[in-house]
Amino acid sequence: MPSTPPVSRVLNAAVGGLAATAYYAAPDLIRSRAGRGWAKAALTAVVIATSVPDMRRGLAEVRAQREADAQDPEAEQVDWAAMWGSMSPGGRASAVGAGAAVLAGSVASVVAIERAVFRRGERRRAAGVRFAHTRPALVWGVLTTVVALLPDQPSAPPRPLPRA
Repeated sequence: MPSTPPVSRVLNAAVGGLAATAYYAAPDLIRSRAGRGWAKAALTAVVIATSVPDMRRGLAEVRAQREADAQDPEAEQVDWAAMWGSMSPGGRASAVGAGAAVLAGSVASVVAIERAVFRRGERRRAAGVRFAHTRPALVWGVLTTVVALLPDQPSAPPRPLPRA
């Protein structure tokens, strides 16, 4: 039986969904490009702020799991610092380069999607559709809220892998 999320999580999800709606509806509400930019920056800060409690909870869970693993003599310990130190300079450069490429690809895809969404709204506005950006913004806001409320833990704990 799924448990209901805490009130703070529901509130954060609702605020995030409203901020996402306002973000995507901004072209219907603010005609100035600079004004839209500032409004979207503020709304992005709101969305990030709503994710902080979940991020803190996640970090606390990771710390608790690491401490539990450190106490368990059977748990496999990974020394990341030693692993990084044992890599060749070329291996380190490759790892950093791969991380940078993934980050750059992520940013580029977000920018491309944002531009496509804006252009579609502008085409709809030119065709005479009222609130051309706001209607899809409502869908994005609802999706943002729903995704924020999805449980982040599986219903059953994972089974440990068998030892060889």
